[in-house]
This record gives sequence, structure tokens and C-alpha cells, in this order.
Amino acid sequence: RFSAHLPLVPKIDLIRVRAKRAQPASARINPCLPPITSQLVLVGRRPRISQVMSADAKEGKQKLVKPGEDVSVYGLKDDLKTSVPWLPNFLHFPFFYFPYVINDWSARFVGMQVSITCIILGALFLADVNRGAIKWFSAMVFAGYVLRFGWGGNYSFFGAVGNVGARFCPAEVMAGAPKQFAALCGIMFSMSAMLGYFLGPFWLGPLFSFMLAGAAGMEGFLGFCVGCWFFENLLVPFNIVDNDFINKASSQVPLERKKFQDRFVRKSWESEEKENGTYRPFKKFKGYAPANTSVGRPLLVKYSDKTEHYREDDVNYFTHCKLSYMLPGLGWAAVAATFKQLYLQGLVPDQYPWVLMTIVGIVLFGTWAAFYMTKLVINPMRVIKDFEHKHDRYYAAGITIALILFGYLAQRENDDIARGLFWVGAMGNLFLTLWLLTRTFIHPISGGEITPAMTIPLLGNLLASVTLEQWLDWDSIPDLSYFLWAPSFVLWLLLAPGLLFKIMDSPALNPGLRVTVMTYIAAPALAASAYFTLSRSEDVIFFSLFFFSVLAELFCVMLFLANYFRANFNEGYWFAVFCLSAGFFPLLTFHLLRKTEFTYVWVMAHESVLLGMALILSGHTINNVVHGKWFRKWPGPVGALNWMTRLSHDAFRCGGAKLLELADDAITDYGGPAEDKKVKLDQFIELFDQYTVALDVHADFEDNVMFPAIDMYCPNRAKLAEGQHHQIHDSLAKIIAIVNNIKDPSKTAKTGAESETKAEGKEETEKKEEPKGSTEDLIKELIPLLKEFVAANNEHFVHEEDHIAHVFRKLMPSKEAKSLARKCFRRGSPEQWRKALPFIVTNQEYYSRRVNFLLSLRMAYPERMQLFGAWLYQGIDETLFQRLRVDIPELAPRHTQGHWRMW
Repeated sequence: RFSAHLPLVPKIDLIRVRAKRAQPASARINPCLPPITSQLVLVGRRPRISQVMSADAKEGKQKLVKPGEDVSVYGLKDDLKTSVPWLPNFLHFPFFYFPYVINDWSARFVGMQVSITCIILGALFLADVNRGAIKWFSAMVFAGYVLRFGWGGNYSFFGAVGNVGARFCPAEVMAGAPKQFAALCGIMFSMSAMLGYFLGPFWLGPLFSFMLAGAAGMEGFLGFCVGCWFFENLLVPFNIVDNDFINKASSQVPLERKKFQDRFVRKSWESEEKENGTYRPFKKFKGYAPANTSVGRPLLVKYSDKTEHYREDDVNYFTHCKLSYMLPGLGWAAVAATFKQLYLQGLVPDQYPWVLMTIVGIVLFGTWAAFYMTKLVINPMRVIKDFEHKHDRYYAAGITIALILFGYLAQRENDDIARGLFWVGAMGNLFLTLWLLTRTFIHPISGGEITPAMTIPLLGNLLASVTLEQWLDWDSIPDLSYFLWAPSFVLWLLLAPGLLFKIMDSPALNPGLRVTVMTYIAAPALAASAYFTLSRSEDVIFFSLFFFSVLAELFCVMLFLANYFRANFNEGYWFAVFCLSAGFFPLLTFHLLRKTEFTYVWVMAHESVLLGMALILSGHTINNVVHGKWFRKWPGPVGALNWMTRLSHDAFRCGGAKLLELADDAITDYGGPAEDKKVKLDQFIELFDQYTVALDVHADFEDNVMFPAIDMYCPNRAKLAEGQHHQIHDSLAKIIAIVNNIKDPSKTAKTGAESETKAEGKEETEKKEEPKGSTEDLIKELIPLLKEFVAANNEHFVHEEDHIAHVFRKLMPSKEAKSLARKCFRRGSPEQWRKALPFIVTNQEYYSRRVNFLLSLRMAYPERMQLFGAWLYQGIDETLFQRLRVDIPELAPRHTQGHWRMW
């Protein structure tokens, strides 16, 4: 969905359309109606965006597009542009989730890593150094090419590390289609090398590795992409690919990127504040402040880091250090434990792999411990708040689990350290188990707090009983193992069905990746290993627990993959590494019992996937730290009331700034044709109509629903805001009168500011004026009033956010908040919401806020999401709608691609 190498550029996910005969330029595909098959054919999932291309997009011949250049990428021969490609529509490059454009520096850094890795693998194999490990590393290189071919560089280890290097180089944007073809060539060579290592003579695998190293090295070190050259000189001249589609898609994305960045870079917020003198600091959501204020922090970290705003973001390695940041250290410790078991059983000849992984885990865990201890000294209240969080407090058990793993890794090396780490981890985990479970049963909890993470402390007890295997000849050690294993496993058996039923039955869950579900892998796997260690029996209990963990692993892996490519990376993914590592121990025991070729391949494939996953997540972790996505404060989760409070306020802030800009452009002479001013004026009138309708609806539900609810909790808290409403509407009435004169100067405008209602039920009197002056004079008269109105409105929003919004957040239960949100939505008519909803979505400053607005609306009205989707499709740009449809699939009509059957 998103560009792999230019995170600023979202992937344009439009329905691909091939017209069988000429269609008007304004033709649209309404997803709420069946397609007209005689005119249009919907094919595939990949978009054809020719209907929404900018009219200014050129089709010149150029390989690279610098940021800001209005040119097409990989423009090719003109005589091929109207011919029909050989391949069917669903095989047009780029397909799957590969981005339309990529940063060439990211691809070059990937080539450097591939070249060096292949040379090392081939040389070591010829030198007869650990050939078994080299075979599986060649399989991981092949898997990395498959991931980069289908989803871009973000989902492979080399790609994620390459993005880190590209972070410090100027972006060189180029088309993604040739790079995807190059990745396809890499798949063929890496697969040949892998087969040569496994099945061929000793020289075949290194031969293909050296050939791949040469091609990748030419791209990485010299900047010459062999696959791109073949794409341009073989596929395109012979008309195998849809060149026209590639040109248009590649030209649109850089234009959108430049347009998006210019909104934040070219303006001077300081001068704007000095000009009107009304904006004040927006402190509540640092990093998300509106860009039309002097303290605005356009949050481009998620999309780009090439602007000065990135260096102004609030990144603090101590204050914003979280409990869950220790999970990378836990994950590498778990992977190291699995490799140690392979070494002890003779499946891996050397011990340096697990020693190296142990060192990596110690460094990561130790760095986190140093940061968090500093946080404890600087601000202990934040640490207490972390342990009181309804979800994060369960990750505290990961600290004790990591200590148990490090104790296991230290066995046979230094038993004194091993014993110390084990007893601290085991006893600490036992204490955490008793504290967390007792707190859960004593204090009432809401449905949102019921999560599989509640069983994480039980996993620590099960793991402790397994790691005692080396000391079972000591007196009373078996008794301690039974004490740790039996109660924890019985308690997990009691909690697991209820937790799963509660999660599946909860209507408040959003579709997404829940990594804590993988506790259903770790718990039975650790229980099976502990049972076999204590009883040494191969009975039905061991095999039942083992195969239950295998089935749970298959289910959870499918769930993980189904959501991994549509969800943003977070540190919780490392918990999946630990759970899969726990599933490895009974699998290895099963292999030692059976000793067949099938079980050997199963064990090594499991270990390769586990190591590859740890490497990929390591790349993501490095990316997040380097790009400032970790160790910072992010806004809290979206609630049912956010759509009608701060998110609506942000739309009015941005919409007001656009109104002022359009009004100024309508009278300013930039040297262009006179029609440009007329276009700007028409855009101003259209936007002003949407603004006023949305403001009327917003003020209506605030006066009749929200403010009475506030008075129940805090009497007279909303009194000042009600007075501001009256002043704002008086100012708006004057502006409406002038706008009506601009729309139709021949008619007399009614000045709402001079309409007065007589006391004691007397009739209203209206003073009428004839319009004065030309349209330009009316706009000049309008601009000062509009500036004053926008400033007053923004000040009113700040007052509500500072003095009213926190009442809902702190005092109102979620169920009542949803009820209140539904009442607010019912205040407006369908005709009003048909205009207001597209206005609020379109005028959000960032795309992520548009998604948050719809997520908040979905919490209040899940059953009407398809109605909202129809309104949005009719009122917003088609490109934006298709992007939103990917993130909020409930917007799509039933029985169409993208529809998410959840409600």
C-alpha cells in the first residue's frame, strides 16, 4: 500500500479500468453501482490511474526524477505509447504491492549488501567452511528477493537496512517497475544458487552466487542496474509491458510528493502569526500541531524525513522509553536459545552463531535497561504510569523472561551467573504473576483490557521449568519445576478459552494484527517441553500439547501474514519471535524422537524462518530509531468522540487557511490569464459552502448534545464556549451576505449581522442593502472579515480543546461516549452530512488523520460505514477515496473488492 523506499508517497490504490471506447474526462466509476460492462471492464487489483493523472504530467524521456521535477519517469519511445501490450492487464509492472517509485539509493544499498553476502557465502562454501549453514543462508537470500519482489524493500532485512543508509543520502526517485523486474531476475539467480548449494555439485551454487554478486555489485557500487537495462531495452521495445501506464503512474507520484512537501516547506509560519497575531501555541498534541501555526510540527516522519521539521520533533531516549522497547533484546535472546539447542544436539557444528546472537540480545536489552533506569531516576511517575497501563504492564513480565533466557544461555559457561540470572528471573516472574492476576481479579476491568497478554507471566513460569533441565540432579529441583509448571499450565488452560471467546465476541475490536494471540503457540509448546523434561515419557499428553502448538502456529502465522503487510510496524512484533522460538523446543524434541529427513527439514525450515524474521524486524527497529519513530510521544488511540472534536477542529483550521489563500488568489494578479482568477473564485465559493454547512452541523450538535452532557459533569464549563458560538455566527452572517453578493451581484443581499430578533416574540426585521462595487471590491471587503472570523474560530477551538475535551476523555465511559457520538451524528440531515463529511476528510492536514477520523466514526456508527463510503466517493477525489478504501475496507460496498465483512 505504501511506497517502500519513499515512505512519504502512499501507493495509489485505484481500480484499474480499461475503456473499450472513448470515455469523457469526467467519467467516474461508482463503486456503489454495478459496472457498465459494455463500456468498462474492471480487471485485477492493481490500479490504472490514467483517469486521474495530472494534466501537466509530461511524457518526456528521462530515467530519474528529482524531487520536485514535473516530468515522467522512464518515458520511452513515442511510437509504442498507443500500442497494446502483450501481457494481460493483471501482469503489468509493477504488480502486487511493489511501489510505483522508489529511492534509487535504497536499491543501491541493497545491491551492496547482496553482493558482499553472496561473495562471502560462495568463498566459504568453496573453502568447505560450515556448508550446512551456508545452504540455509542462501535460502534466506532467496526469500529476501521474493519479499522485495512482492512488497518492496521494507519487508526484507537488506531493504530495511538499505533504507537506513538512504536516510543520509539525497533522494533519487525513479520508477519502480524496472526495479521489480530486476528483483525478478534476482529471484531466478538466487533460486539457482540455492538449488546448486543443496542439490548440485560443489561449484554450482558458488557460481550463481558470484554471478548474482557481480550484478548486484554493479548496481550497488557503480549505479548500473542490469535488470533495469534489460527492462528498458528488451521488454519495452518489444511491447511486453504497458509503458503508458508505467509513465503515468511514475509521474503522478513525484508530483503528489512535491505538492505534499510544498504545503509545509514553502510557507513561513512565523510571518503568518505576526500578520494576524491571533494564533497561540498548540501544546496538546506535540508533533501533530496544525501546520498553519507558528509552532506547527507537520509530522512528516512517517512519510519523509527530508525537511527541517524532522529535526524539531520531540525525540527523547529517556522520557519516552517504554517497557515494550525491551522486546528486541528478548527476541534475540530467544533465537539464541534455539541455536544453542541446535548446537547441543549436534545439528549446528559451531557455537559462534548463538554466542553472537546472545551478545546482540545483551546489547539491546542492556541499552534499554540503561535508558529505562535513567527514566526511573528522572521521572519515576512515568514509570509508575507504565506499570499501571492496562496493556503495557503485562510486558513487564518480558523483563523476567529475558533474565531466565540469559540464565539459560549462560549455563555451562558460567554457572554462577546462570544461577543468579535464573533465580532473579524466576522469582521475579512468579511475583509478577501473582501481582498481575490478583490485580485483575480484585479490580474491575473493562472488555478492552481482556487480552491474551494477560497470560505472558504464565509463559515465564513455564519457561523457568524448562531451563532447570541442566540442574535436575540437584535435590528438590524437580519439585520446584513441578511447582512452576503445573499451576501455571492449569491456570492457562482455564484462562485461554475465556480470553479467546471474549476477544472474538467483542464488537469493539478493530481488524488488525494482535501479536499477543501467539501466546496460544508458546504456552502449549513450553508446557510440552516441560512435561517431557520432567517425565521423559512420549505419551499422548506430550504429543497432544505439541500438535496443538503446531496447529496454533499455523493459524497464528496465517493471521500474522494476513495483517503484517497492511499494518504498521511496532515493537510488539518481537513478541511473535519469542512465541515462535518457544514453539521450536518441542519440535526439536519431536525430531530427536523420530530422526527422519522430514523432521530435519521441518526443524531447519522453522529455524530459518525464525532467524529471517528476527533480521527483518531488526531492520525495522533500526529504521524506527534512525527516523525518530521510537522514543517519542505519539497521540493516544482514537476514541468514539475524536471525530467530532479535535479531528473536526483540524479540518476547520486547514479549511479556513485554504479559504484565505483562495480569496487572496482571486484578486492577486500573478501574470496569468483572467480565467485563473475566476477558477479560484469558484473554488472559494464551493469550499466556503462546505465550510459553512459543516460548521452549522458542528455547532448544532455541540449546543444540543455535547454542552448539556458537559454540564452534567462540570456545570457552567461550556458557558463561555456557547457565548463564542453566538459571536462566531454573527461574524459568519456578515461574510455570507458578501459571498451571496459575489455569487449573484444583481440580487440584493440580506445582511445577517443586521437581522435582529425582537424580544417577546415580535417579528424579525431585516435591513437590506444593495451590493456595492465590483466583485474584486467585494472580495477586498471580505478578506479582513474572513481573517477575523477564522482567527476567532480557531481561538474557540483551542478553548474547547483546553477546557472541555479532557472532560470527555477523563470522565465519560466509552459506552456513553459512543452513545453521545451517535446522538451528535443524528443532529444533521443527510444533505448536510453529504457535504460536511467530505469537507472534514479532505481538509485534514495529514493522511493519517483522515484514517483516524474514519476509525473514530466507525467506533460510533460501524453499521453505516458503507453509507459514509458512498458520501465520500461522491464528494472527494477518487485517488483519495481508493487510498481510504484500502485502510478502511468497510467503506467499500458489499461483494466488491476491498469490502471487509466485520459487522
